[in-house]
Amino acid sequence: MAEPENPVQTTPKPRPTQPTTMTREELYSAVWTTPMSRLAEEYGISGNGLAKICDREDIPYPPRGYWAQHAVGKAPKRTPLPKSSSARSITIGPTPLPPPPIELPPEVKQQADRARASASAFVVPERLLRPHAVIASWLAEHEEKKRQARNERDPWMRNLYRPSEFTETDRRKHRILDSLFKAIERQGGKVVRGERGVLFAEVLGEKVEFQVREKQKQERRPLTDDEKRWRSPGDNGWKKELAPTGWLVFEIKTWQWPAGLRHQWLESEKQPMEGMLPDILATFVAAGPLLVQQRKDREAAERERHLAEKLRYEEQQRRKRDANRWRKFRELAQDWRELATARDFLMALRSVATDSSVEIDGRCVEEWIAWAEEWLQRTDPTANGVDAVFKQVADVSDWTYRD
Repeated sequence: MAEPENPVQTTPKPRPTQPTTMTREELYSAVWTTPMSRLAEEYGISGNGLAKICDREDIPYPPRGYWAQHAVGKAPKRTPLPKSSSARSITIGPTPLPPPPIELPPEVKQQADRARASASAFVVPERLLRPHAVIASWLAEHEEKKRQARNERDPWMRNLYRPSEFTETDRRKHRILDSLFKAIERQGGKVVRGERGVLFAEVLGEKVEFQVREKQKQERRPLTDDEKRWRSPGDNGWKKELAPTGWLVFEIKTWQWPAGLRHQWLESEKQPMEGMLPDILATFVAAGPLLVQQRKDREAAERERHLAEKLRYEEQQRRKRDANRWRKFRELAQDWRELATARDFLMALRSVATDSSVEIDGRCVEEWIAWAEEWLQRTDPTANGVDAVFKQVADVSDWTYRD
């Protein structure tokens, strides 16, 4: 009996690390030859990212279901590539890989696991009962705006002030957040609403900004009759608009968020946001001690920086003071040299015969010689000994010389 053949082991291609550059025509040909998700992997980006590049460069790509039809030989024709006035090439850079998950300290991991286990037990209610204070403030503000709009007499102003009704996604978001806020506070945290509606969770005294929003997607819609009238030659026959998807995105906005901790949760058909709440809660609990440690590290680094700055300044001042003292020493040396010259000059004058009866400004020559000797004694830096010289040097401060 023949031995069965071993299946061929295919090694997956390594993820690209360098950008890929091509022309519009090359990318157009590639997206109609290889499915977007597989082609995007070759460039190191997501299929959605590749679709956005094609939209930006006005490159048509296969619609949903194209490759299933292609497999049975019923694929529709390619959409022609529109002409472009730009001849520049297209560069696709790979998306940077996320940082690896951090290894949590054992005690922090235990706290996060306990929080995750406790959150797994609660269920997001189908009706909002006794809402959290933040949710209640949203609802109260919405009702107040509706009341103000009803009391407005001007129809145009009434329509301007009237808030849009909450969608089913809005109400679902309220219920999800209400459950999450209460779970955070059961873990010792606190959820507050800051200026301009910014949401913060205070965990161990550290503020974490976060946001919950509905994911939007770009869609092409046909032009209205009015838009067609104002359309210029060469303009597209469609317009891009953002349309709600119904999927929620929970995102941490704090820039000091610990590297390696997850910061975004995007729900999908397979994984709704309700099922992500235990992981979100556990992440908040784990982030608390890490944020505290990061703050302490920043404060310690700041203290070290201040100390280093202080030492640098003190060393700078020491050098300046030392230079000033040397300057003073040289000045004393210069004075001493000039005094020596003056002393020699005075000795020479003494050796010259003079008439002692001659007066100059009321003084005889002997008196003038005594006057000069007094000044020599008074201004001699060495007159009081070596100690006095260096005392003058030591008395020099940082402000002795202004230049």
